[in-house]
Amino acid sequence: MSLVIWSLCGLIAFMMGLVYAELGTIIPRSGGDFVYIRKGFGPVPAFLAVWVIPLFVQTSATAVLALVFADYLLPLVYGACPPPNVLRKLIGALLILTIAISNIVSPKLGVFVQMISTVAKTLALIIIAITGIVFILKGRTENLTNAFDGSASEVTSYSLAIYSCAFAYGGYIRIGEIADEIINPQKNIPRALMISITLVTVIYVVVNTSYFVLLPKQEFLGSPAVAYDWALKCIPSVAIFVPISVMISVYGSNNGGCFGSARVMFAAARAEQYPEAISFLHAKDSTPIISLVLFHIICIIMLIPGDIQQLINFLSFMSSFVTLLSSLSLLRLKWLSRKEPKKTGFRTNIIFPIVTSLIAVFLIVAPFIYSPRIEFLYSASFVFGGYLLYIPFVHFGWKLPGTDRITVFLQLLCNSCPTEKIA
Repeated sequence: MSLVIWSLCGLIAFMMGLVYAELGTIIPRSGGDFVYIRKGFGPVPAFLAVWVIPLFVQTSATAVLALVFADYLLPLVYGACPPPNVLRKLIGALLILTIAISNIVSPKLGVFVQMISTVAKTLALIIIAITGIVFILKGRTENLTNAFDGSASEVTSYSLAIYSCAFAYGGYIRIGEIADEIINPQKNIPRALMISITLVTVIYVVVNTSYFVLLPKQEFLGSPAVAYDWALKCIPSVAIFVPISVMISVYGSNNGGCFGSARVMFAAARAEQYPEAISFLHAKDSTPIISLVLFHIICIIMLIPGDIQQLINFLSFMSSFVTLLSSLSLLRLKWLSRKEPKKTGFRTNIIFPIVTSLIAVFLIVAPFIYSPRIEFLYSASFVFGGYLLYIPFVHFGWKLPGTDRITVFLQLLCNSCPTEKIA
């Protein structure tokens, strides 16, 4: 059933990719969900998106990947012994600090790291996939028999499984976050989304099949570092290179998340949805330095729980809410433009935003009905708690005493300058 869920999530990601591809061609501006929802429904729903995505969803995702990095590093030192949880968090914090410094000091270094990590990740996944195929061709299929034994029957189990798998596919959202920096976005955004999601789906399904070929189900489910355990059974002489490749991949994923998420905060500040200082750019490098610093501080705070599954549930609930708003935004924009002349560019069938909206509603409602958990309550509280900030500070434009002094201090400290506001 696990492979079915991975395939299903790939299909969902593909449909969402079609939705985001059209949104990205209609509104080729950086900011992702924020600019899409703002175009479709106005500033209030858009604020809720920009309130939860960079501050809670992306920071939680960064914390998850930082903990995964630690989970692959520490077995190289501790072996089979469980490492201290505090050490996991410290290593995760160190990783986040390293990424922050590299992006602040040298943006070109961040781009270079992204290229290296992409190559390392792709090579590692291809090796695992090919090895699994070879073992299957040799008849090593005993772990694949009775594949559906022990599958859950509760609806909530499948919604939580989709949460976990959808997290792995979530990188496609980043393309819309940096649309301003993409050459010919009307053509390249749809192409990048379709190619990347298709390849990732195929690779993920084949890689997980390879894991199941060599690892019994209980060992697979109980391992915090599945790729390393797989390598120890398959190619023990060079097993150490697998966790190293995973760590490089995680570093690159977090680096890319930093690149996109900080720019979402920057775009929101330019639209006067965040404090003015977050819209400042570094005077020399033109990087959103203040938003970068703020983003990574929150990422480190998100490490405190230390539970990867709780963090995934927390961020996935919020992400489903924003996905619903983006899908509905496309539906509304299609409806409003139905009588206008057809424009050139990518267009998707209306059935896809309808289906993705229904899936998002299911992922929001099902956990509350069938298996309420504290992280879902926190998620809902943070989503709708955004209104408590929007009404006084954005709608009425109130400022806390000393705000202007703090803005000037941050501008001088970070050697940054104001940017043009956007409507």
